[in-house]
Amino acid sequence: MLPFSVKDALALWDEGKPLRAFRVNTEKATQEQIYAAAFEMIREGDLPGSARDYEGLTILEAQSAHSIAFVALKQGWAQMVLGHVHANSPEITIKKPA
Repeated sequence: MLPFSVKDALALWDEGKPLRAFRVNTEKATQEQIYAAAFEMIREGDLPGSARDYEGLTILEAQSAHSIAFVALKQGWAQMVLGHVHANSPEITIKKPA
């Protein structure tokens, strides 16, 4: 599913529904762990909080989560996803870890 707003995306994430997203670079985390941190940032409004430890993410992974949250809040979920899908960052489906 590709919700239009970040509010709708957060609601679907919380329900454990699959969401369309895009692949981000990782070092050790899964895509779902990075998106979980992004949704936590969205929920808490903790965008400047780069010093926080998000589920043991590396600095690069936390920066990716921050970028997801920041752009989703500014542009909406659908526009963010569609604007970031390309050959090096293909579309994926994510789902909140159980």
